[in-house]
Amino acid sequence: MAIGHRLLCIPILITLTAFPAFAQQAPPADPKIDQLEKKLDELLRQAAEIRQQLDSMKGAQPETVPDLTKIDVPAAATAATSTETPAKETPPPALTDVQTVENVSNPGASKVFNPDISVIGNFFGKAGQRNSIEYGEERPAMQLEEAEVAFEAFVDPYAKAKFFLAAGPNGLEVEEGYANFVALPKDFTAKVGKMKATFGKANTWHTHVRPWVDQPLVIHNFFGDEQLADNGISVSRDIANPFNVFIEATGEVFSGSAGGIFERVSDNDLFYNGHLKLFRELNENQNVELGTSYARGTLGNAGSSSYGGIDVTYRWKPLQQGLYRGFIGRFEAMVNDNPLATNNLKGFYASGDYQLGQRWFAGARIDAADRLTDGATAKDRGLSATLTFWPSEFSQLRGQLRRTKYGSLDKPVNELLFQLQFAIGAHGAHTF
Repeated sequence: MAIGHRLLCIPILITLTAFPAFAQQAPPADPKIDQLEKKLDELLRQAAEIRQQLDSMKGAQPETVPDLTKIDVPAAATAATSTETPAKETPPPALTDVQTVENVSNPGASKVFNPDISVIGNFFGKAGQRNSIEYGEERPAMQLEEAEVAFEAFVDPYAKAKFFLAAGPNGLEVEEGYANFVALPKDFTAKVGKMKATFGKANTWHTHVRPWVDQPLVIHNFFGDEQLADNGISVSRDIANPFNVFIEATGEVFSGSAGGIFERVSDNDLFYNGHLKLFRELNENQNVELGTSYARGTLGNAGSSSYGGIDVTYRWKPLQQGLYRGFIGRFEAMVNDNPLATNNLKGFYASGDYQLGQRWFAGARIDAADRLTDGATAKDRGLSATLTFWPSEFSQLRGQLRRTKYGSLDKPVNELLFQLQFAIGAHGAHTF
């Protein structure tokens, strides 16, 4: 009986002996510690999600995110986290979610390396009496006379580049190509390259700008189809004044070779051109522009040659009567002191164009100009009437009835000219 009692007491003694060690190894859990461990796990999970979102927005490979399951945390805290706040699996970023770094939407930035490009076609037709006097050779009855290709863009905040290429039956040439500096000190502007000289009004126009199919006789006889153009430098400046008048002065110097107009013999035989323009608003419906020009250069071994001219433009646009009424009157006169002629050569044109409606325009022009022919002076006279229809701002149809009396012919020449112009692309506005 005593032995059995002793055997019964052995387990109790073992239990009492081991209880202090067991109590020392596993103390009761503190609720505050559990709460802190839960908050830490939640912050780690949120940080991992934010990191994955940032990597996907930058388009980079996501950085290695620590595996939260391998963090050494107490088992009780892990169990509490999994039951109370289950982990959310973040799906891998899709290809459509990839975004370029600093991909800011800016429509103007897309044009930095892409200039404005346009093409303007000029189709010409002619019917009537044969005429080889004006153009130097017989002109076909119908042809695509010219296709003008234009490239325009800003080089930097201080300059804009403009190139106009003319493709025709005789090939491709640079009609104009220059850099226009628009932010020079003291309100100066400048152009450097090949350009039309700022002489009068009609000489500066491209084919698609002029209100007639042909050139006025004075422009053709004095400057030819290519007009007065050369490689050089042009500087302009507005002149302030108390008279409420816009005044612009232009000075230009060119290389001296201008297709029979000026021909240099030495490198110093440049030609110079100056132009002064005055513009004034008469009232809300009317304005007038006055200009004067002078050019001087060398005509080969014959000596110096000079040109002087005046131009007047009157515009009437009655806004109270609607948008589709208006009138423009033009007058331009020139004189040429030519060493090959015994007397000064003179010429002028006067024209008027009236807007009949939204798309219809009618006009008339008279011409007179001297012309050198085999050392003699011929006096040419002309009269024209035009009718223009604009289907849209990108195309126009024009007919011109022309009667010309050439000084070297006994009878006048009657012709009907036809023109179709069409444009594609962005073509910048020309000088007003």
